[in-house]
Amino acid sequence: MIVVEVDEELCKGCGLCVAFCSEHALELSPTPNSRGAYTVRVIGGVVCCACRHCTIMCPEAAVRLFRVSGP
Repeated sequence: MIVVEVDEELCKGCGLCVAFCSEHALELSPTPNSRGAYTVRVIGGVVCCACRHCTIMCPEAAVRLFRVSGP
């Protein structure tokens, strides 16, 4: 299983990762964070295919993928 993690301290809300996610597993938050940025969040229930397009496109390296074992 692949887990997508977004570091909200690094994310500027540019949306590049959202635009390039082939599984449509990411979206911009409807509410801004403390810095006024609409950061990216993972959409629940959508399975990441680990294509890494989101990590490649993020200019701030705010998106990371992790492989975890288990159910």
